[in-house]
Amino acid sequence: MGRPLGSPNKEKPFNDALRIALRSRPLALRRVADQLLDKAEEGNLAYIRELIDRLDGKPVQVVDRQNVPLEELSDAELYRIAFGSDFHDGAPKVLLIPPANVRSDDPS
Repeated sequence: MGRPLGSPNKEKPFNDALRIALRSRPLALRRVADQLLDKAEEGNLAYIRELIDRLDGKPVQVVDRQNVPLEELSDAELYRIAFGSDFHDGAPKVLLIPPANVRSDDPS
């Protein structure tokens, strides 16, 4: 399910204003990127992190759910626990529960 039509995130006025300004000054973005790279090369950790975040994306935040009762865990979380490293791409390699429309006494 997508965002509702009236989503507040749909309009981004600063983004729009920045794009207009960049169209009128096409080399400005290049100069900003050069400055970011220069500061990162100097060893400034904040600029290095910014550069890495822009190239590789921000690291995924790990959520600690060690003390959550089993009843509150989702099926996906339970599969991850059961399969460990065999859990791949959001789906287990082996299906533990048969689909609901399959009956054991079905001859086909």
